[in-house]
This record gives sequence, structure tokens and C-alpha cells, in this order.
Amino acid sequence: MEKITATVYDTIDPYQWVTDIAHQAWKTRDQEVWANNIQDLITPDAVVLDAGCGLGRLLPRFWSAKKIVLVEPDQKRFLHASVVAKCLLNQDQKLLEKLKDDGFWQTDEYNGLLKEAHTSPVKSDKVHLLNDVMQSPAIEQYGKFDLIVCSHIFEHISLDIIQESIAAFYNFLKPNGSLVIFACKSPILYHKKASKEFSTHLLIARAEFAETCKGGPSAGLGVRYMPFELFQSILSNPFNPTLQETFGDEFKSKSEHYQLPTTPLFTIKQWEAYHSEFYTHKTMEVGTYIEYPQIQALLYHPVKPIESVAEVLELEHQVNQNETLKKMHLIDMVVVAKKMNPDIF
Repeated sequence: MEKITATVYDTIDPYQWVTDIAHQAWKTRDQEVWANNIQDLITPDAVVLDAGCGLGRLLPRFWSAKKIVLVEPDQKRFLHASVVAKCLLNQDQKLLEKLKDDGFWQTDEYNGLLKEAHTSPVKSDKVHLLNDVMQSPAIEQYGKFDLIVCSHIFEHISLDIIQESIAAFYNFLKPNGSLVIFACKSPILYHKKASKEFSTHLLIARAEFAETCKGGPSAGLGVRYMPFELFQSILSNPFNPTLQETFGDEFKSKSEHYQLPTTPLFTIKQWEAYHSEFYTHKTMEVGTYIEYPQIQALLYHPVKPIESVAEVLELEHQVNQNETLKKMHLIDMVVVAKKMNPDIF
């Protein structure tokens, strides 16, 4: 079995202070966003689906729920998530901490854990893992869900997969169930491509993004930045014919597996913007948040370099208090949507 590899941030010693601010601010905002939008949805009787769970990094956050289902198509990531689940079931905090270190992923001990997860799958009433795509009808065997979370998957997949996934999520959820999606956003629709995560991203056309998605991991990593309003309309009616003008041959006219009402599928209850793109280079004396000077100016603040985590947090909080700035600035969003029931129309 191949080893799982991971890309880490490259840091340059003279600028470590600058990058430390960026990383700590990102981490703190991640925690705030989770507390503001998701934490209260994870109740002791909740049944939760993590759609596209990756390495299972969110599983500890879901652990207070009654039942958790993790779905991941990539086998290596699926097996890593299985090891995380076993750690939590066995209360093995020491191994759980080791799994956070990507240096550990290069060891024989780690490969042994993956092989064990492959030969001895997790068996538990609390947590279930499925090596499959997130729109698979096989997920229905686990019953209906109170909450579905899909974290930073939509920006890497083509519209037809998004359409089918939204149709699936609608069918998987209980009446009035919640769908939480983390995705990249921008005031305009655009696309980037990189050879791997955290490497240099180059602007590409939509058609090249679609081809990258079809090509799988070997074709590179495509990233789609979508306006909030467009994302909102797709959640409401993912098969709206008007989407074809924007997405071309990515669009499909109906779901392959799921029956849907003619009424809107989801309505957004709340959303939050977070994270700003950070840039630094060995030729620069300091790093820069590209859009923060614009935000400072629009808020009539002094335009100055960011010098603390507190400054980052305060600016992002103020952006979220203004609906226009919220749609214009920051590159990530979390959207909390409710399943609409046809009988209320």
C-alpha cells in the first residue's frame, strides 16, 4: 500500500513571525466559525453525515452526536479516517496526537495502522465509515440525517457532481434537517489550478477547471471561487436551466438517482465569510494580506500592515457585519441551509 503524503507550508526563518500571525489567525477563525455556525447543531441525539470526510479531521468535533457516518472516496484518506475513528473509540489520545504529525505518516508504524484498518474495518454503532462518493445511494442504508457537513469539497468538483450531491443531501436529510457547506468564495466566478495543495495557483478558464476535475488527482488541483448569490441559487434549485449558460457542459438537466420536488430544496439560514489570502515571498521584508488594505480603507481605518492576530480577527468580524463587504471580501464561506419541505408551499 502506498504511503499517504501531505504538503506542508514552507516557511522562511526571517519571516516566521509574519507567517505565525497568519497561521494563528486562520486557526482561530476556524474555531470561531465552527462555534458560531455548527456547534449547536451537534446535539446528543443527532445523526450526522460528514460528506467527503478526507482524513477524518472533523470527527472529534462530531463525537458528541449519537451517530456519525463518514464518507470518503479516496481509499488512503478513508483508511486514515478509520484509524482516527479507532483512536476515538479506544480513547487513544496519544495515537490521535501522533496522527496530526505528517512526519509520522512516513513511518512503518503508520503504514501498519493503515493495513490494519483495511483488514479490520471499524465496527461500531456510533461511527460508520463508507469508502464511496458523497452522492452515493449506498449512504441511505444509514437512515436519515439531522445534519450533513461538507467541508471544502464543492470548490474542487464540477457542477454536475455538485448538482447530484445536493439532490442526494436533500434526500438523505430528515425534514427541516441542516446542510452545512464550507467553500471558497469571491465576488466573481473564477478558477485556479495547482499541481498540489499549497503550491502556486494559476488562473485558468472554466473549461480547463472541468477537465482537471475529470482527470483526477494526477491532473492537478482545481479550485473554483464562486459568488455567494450564485451558490445560494444552486442550493435552491441545482437543476435550474439558467445555470447552463454559466457552467456549459458541466450542467446536467436532472438527477441521475434522486426524485426532487419542483419547489426550492434549501434555504440559507445563516452564513459567515472568513480567511483572507496571505502572501509572502523571500524577496519581501514582510508578508501581506492582499485585500486587507482595501477592507481597512472601506471601513475608514488607517491603512497599515497587519501586526497581530487580534487585528485580523477584528477586521474579519467587521466584514461580517456588513452584507456588501461580506460578499466582496474574504475567500472562504460557511453556509448553513435548511431543507425545505414541499408541503409548506
